Parts: sequence; C-alpha cells; structure tokens
Amino acid sequence: MIKPKKTIFVCQLTEKYLKVAKCLLHNSKRGFAGLELGALSPDIDDKKIAEKLSASLKKLEYNNNPLIISLPRNQATCRLIKVPSQLPQEIKRIVSLQAPRYLPYPANELITGYQIISMDKEGYSALNLAIVHKDTVERYVKILQELKIKKFIIALSSYGICNLYGSINQNAPEVVMVIDIDSDGAELAIVSHKKLLFSRYFKLGLSKAGFENLFIDEINKTKDLYLKESSMQAPAKIVILEAGKIFPELIAALTKQADLPVEDLSYTKEMNLSGDSLNTILNSQSSFAGLLGLGTGEIEESLRLLPEEIKEEIIKGSRRKENLRFILFIFSIILLWVLGVTKSLDNKTQHLQRIKSELNKISKEAMSLEEIEKRVRLLQDRSQKKVSSLDVLYEIHKIMPPEISLVSFNYEEDKQVTLRGETLELNPVLAFVSILGKSPVFNKFNVKVRYATAKKMQEGEIVDFEIICLKK
Repeated sequence: MIKPKKTIFVCQLTEKYLKVAKCLLHNSKRGFAGLELGALSPDIDDKKIAEKLSASLKKLEYNNNPLIISLPRNQATCRLIKVPSQLPQEIKRIVSLQAPRYLPYPANELITGYQIISMDKEGYSALNLAIVHKDTVERYVKILQELKIKKFIIALSSYGICNLYGSINQNAPEVVMVIDIDSDGAELAIVSHKKLLFSRYFKLGLSKAGFENLFIDEINKTKDLYLKESSMQAPAKIVILEAGKIFPELIAALTKQADLPVEDLSYTKEMNLSGDSLNTILNSQSSFAGLLGLGTGEIEESLRLLPEEIKEEIIKGSRRKENLRFILFIFSIILLWVLGVTKSLDNKTQHLQRIKSELNKISKEAMSLEEIEKRVRLLQDRSQKKVSSLDVLYEIHKIMPPEISLVSFNYEEDKQVTLRGETLELNPVLAFVSILGKSPVFNKFNVKVRYATAKKMQEGEIVDFEIICLKK
C-alpha cells in the first residue's frame, strides 16, 4: 500500500479525541504536512464520528490516499508466545488457534496480528501476538466504508511508538522502555532493535492527587510482567516521549524514584514537521507519537489487523496486479521483438537493393548471375535455419510449468538463452530444465541451472532461479 512519492494518512479514535495526521513520502523521506485534533463527546455515535473524520480528511486534502488506522493499545490484548514453526503460513494458523486461550471467544470472532521477534535453531519462533475482537475491527471498517475509503489497514498503536523510537535511535542496541503519555493515560512499550517486545496501557488520572506514585507502580508492574512472560533482557533505561505539554513533576518523580536511568525524548525536534503540525503537538495534552510512528515506517503484512475476507481481497488484488504486470511484460517483449524484426528486415531489404545495384554495374566483370543467385539462396537458407527469438519464446510459453513465474528473458542470437524466474519450490525448476533439454528448439543447447536461491518475502518463501542455455 505504501510506495515512494505518495501521501498517506494516519488516524486514531480514542475515548475523547479524533486524531488525523498527513504524511508525505518523497525520495524515501517522510514529512508531516498537517495534523488535526478533534474532541469527541461521550455519547457520540459512529455516524457522527464518520462525519468528523470526513471533515478532518477534507481539511487535510485527502484524495483516495492510503489510510492507516492506529488502534489504541487498550482495545487489544498482547502476549509474548513461542510457536513450533518458522514458516509464515504455519505461524498464521497457529496464532489463530492460540488466540482463544487469551480472550474467551471462538477463533472466528478474533482477529490476530503478530511480529516475529526471534527464531532459534530448534525451529521455534518467538512472537509478539496482538488479539482484537472482530467487532472492534469491523466498527472501524464500517466507518471507513461509510466514507467510501477502500485503501486502508489497521495496526496497533504500540508499533507506532516502536517505529518512532527506532527511526530516531536507529542503532540503539539495548532494550528500552518507551513511555507515551496521553490525555487519557499512558502506553508503555518495551522495544529492542526496532522490534516491539512488550506493551501495556493504563489510565493515568492526572487530576488525582498522588498520580506520580501510581505512575511509578505501573512502570514497575510493566517491567515485572515483561520479565515474567519472557526470558529476554531487562530494560536498560526509560525514555519518556514528548506528549505536547510535558509534565515536569512526573519526569522529576520518575527520575527520583525509578531504578533505571530516565530520559525525555523531544521527538518533534527529530521529525520533519510543518509549523502548524508542530504547534498542534506542543499546545495539546494529546499525544501524536503513535500516529507519527505508523507514518514513519513500513507496516509488516502480519501486523495488519483486518478481517480475513478483506485480507483475501487485498491478496487477490495484488495477484491481479502481478498478472497484469506479467502480461504487460510479455507484450513489451513481443512488441520489441516485432520492432526489431521489422527494422532488421528493412535493413536487409535496403542492403539487398544496394547489392543488386552494384551487381548491375559490374555484371560484365563479375561472376554469372546464376552463381550469385545460388550464393544468395544459400545465405538465405542458412539465415532461415537459425532459431529465432520468437521460436524460443513460443517454445518456453508452451512447455513452462504453471508453478513457475518468468521474470526476465534474454536471447543472444545463435549463442545463448538466459531465463530468470520465481517459484515456490525447486522441483518445477528441475522439471522445466529437463523438458527444455528434450525440446526440439533447445536440443542444440546445453541447458542447466545457474543458480536457485530461496528468499523470504512478506507473502512467504520463494525460489529465485536462473537457467542458462548455451549453444553447443
């Protein structure tokens, strides 16, 4: 969904506010051209929310751009788990079956997302699993469908905090507890190497006396729960993100009582923000850290919290685009070949005309026309016996197994043919090589696999291969 030189929007719906951010992508750099913050009444319905969202998007000049919904942490359940697989499709099935253990609902009523934190030699994967009830996600889907927004994804706000800290501290090796303070409460995320290891949300109660002590207790509770659920390294320090109006007394209390070093991170100084966007953040008690974070980094396919039918539609759309690209690729090859053949025939025709003209001039001094005609015919016969690129392309199309996707085709006339492609398994490649060697078009070529390399993609593991056919 997110490509260079594009504009994306990120929004979040909390109990009190509707937040929207406009992110500009240019030459792999991201900047924020606008932020909108709107208050929500406690009894507001989804129709009114849709109207407010529509107004905010219109103000930021939304034009069917991709949209990311930042799901508040308190609307999801997260767990650190270990599964006996390292294959994306298997992990997806396992987490779907594991989800009802943490929320008392059937698997078909839950939506899951996950991020692989690590893999071991025994074939296990450590995951950060996010679970959301289907009704929660479908509420957002209905609001977006009401506004006829089709290009959207939903991701947990904790990954926005993780992305934000990782984009500012790209080479930070230690485990860090990052705290994002909002008007409603605080979100704590434990991150390492741009991976989210653990997260929690709790109400802060800033208007209540002694809220600093409650804040310290929740931090200690978060650290204890993290260490209990995982065998990973303990946090090395605490980082508080700037949340508009920083609470000096809170930072002072945390610095005095916490058993870890404390830093405050003014992330607005590190972000490419417009003047109005900067003022919106600095003059508000609401945090935009999660929104900006989701706008600064790519969102893995496995983290997208969408109903299965929408995910399937996205996959089908991607496949249609891939098929269209392949058809255009083949059409381009054929068009180039036709243009090349036409040009070649034109050159040969002109050359032949020049030869005939010269022969007419020197006919008395040259060999007989019969001898010339024999030589010309011999030359034409030899040219016709060569295998043309069209013959090669047609033969490949005819015998290529359906499991193989051809990526590139290179034909050096009367020398070699190079094929590059992708497949899910190695066996179709070997079968293809065997069939090529027996083909009447390739029987004068030595056919072999130059390389076949397995690569991990977002959609799963594929085999990238190259086949070379050298003229004997």
